Amino acid sequence: MQGNKIMATYNYKVKNSKGEIVDGSLEGASEDMVLSKLKDQGFFIIEINKLKDGKIRGTGFSLNIFNRIRARDLVIFTRQFSTLIISGMSLVESLVVLEKQTANERFSKIITQVRRDIESGFSLSESMAKHPRVFSKLYISLILAGESGGVLDDTMNSLADFLEKEDDIRLKVRNKTAYPKFVLGFAFVITMVIIIFLVPTFKGIYDELGAQLPAMTRAVIYVGDLFKNIFFYLILIVVIVGGRFLFVKFKNTTRGRYIIDNLRINLPRIGDILKKMALSRFSRNLGVLMGAGVSILSALEIVKGVPDNVIIDQAIDDVKNNIRRGESISVPMSKYSIFPPMMVQMIAVGEKTGTLDNNLKKISDFYDAEVSSSIDIIVTILEPVMLLFVALVVGFIVIAMYLPLFNIYQAM
Repeated sequence: MQGNKIMATYNYKVKNSKGEIVDGSLEGASEDMVLSKLKDQGFFIIEINKLKDGKIRGTGFSLNIFNRIRARDLVIFTRQFSTLIISGMSLVESLVVLEKQTANERFSKIITQVRRDIESGFSLSESMAKHPRVFSKLYISLILAGESGGVLDDTMNSLADFLEKEDDIRLKVRNKTAYPKFVLGFAFVITMVIIIFLVPTFKGIYDELGAQLPAMTRAVIYVGDLFKNIFFYLILIVVIVGGRFLFVKFKNTTRGRYIIDNLRINLPRIGDILKKMALSRFSRNLGVLMGAGVSILSALEIVKGVPDNVIIDQAIDDVKNNIRRGESISVPMSKYSIFPPMMVQMIAVGEKTGTLDNNLKKISDFYDAEVSSSIDIIVTILEPVMLLFVALVVGFIVIAMYLPLFNIYQAM
């Protein structure tokens, strides 16, 4: 079974007995095995990183897709890490505990690498920065601010609160949109079953009778024939894949991103929700950074991109430039309609009273409540509308298939 043994290639940086830095790569079944080999050769380990994670030799099949690190994993890790540090445990001791109790194997290995980097002399922020797919720029910046100010325990606690709040918002949105998604899926399945299995039966009957079919019946039968044609699916796949490719390519252009983001925030009802969600993320992230002692210019640079809207990003750039010229943050923000007057006013008050970080968090809480309320209203309206839509689709198909029978009976 050696051909199916999980192997990986590890890049390493070590120091030899002469004090020289040596780079290289080594293959092994586990990181511990590679470390053991290097130590047996008398090397001092500086850094070791897996190059090919989770690849089964002989099959070329990647396991990463089944062992991805979810946002929830990071939330739990941060809260537990914060609790252990506050209790008085050292960073290394805390990470050893977290390695053992983290259920996600891939995340556990990353925690191990962070712990070993710290043992090698790197700071916590430097160690985490080597894993940008897990620890975001915001996350690293907060850890660095906590290390610099000597308040890492407080910063970790604030970071855990922040991530839990973000996760709670994601969960609420997902739960509130679960029922409409289910109804849409149910409607699609029912429609497909009727068109693929029921419509051909009626078609056979009408062909035998030689009945003249109404337009709506012919349309339903035509759609049914399409769904049974393999070329239809091939064309559909080409259209979807090609359309997605062109859309992504257009979205990655400066003009394309601007047009799409502008369209998103100007959609009726939905646009207002997306705008408030973007402003909430911007306010919460900026507030957390400033509360941790990060300078306003650095904080604005870090949160740029967090709202996932190029219009807000352009406004942030302009705000930064104005701050460099000596203006306050609220003055340049007031020039942009993307920032509501209430938000600008609360920021102005926060600047004057020295409570800007708290006011930003209050703004975020306000918009989160607004988003939750708006989603509740939309879902409440959507539920009967979608049920009516399902009834209309099924009813149309049933009437279309039975209508020729009525015409036959009337002609008899």
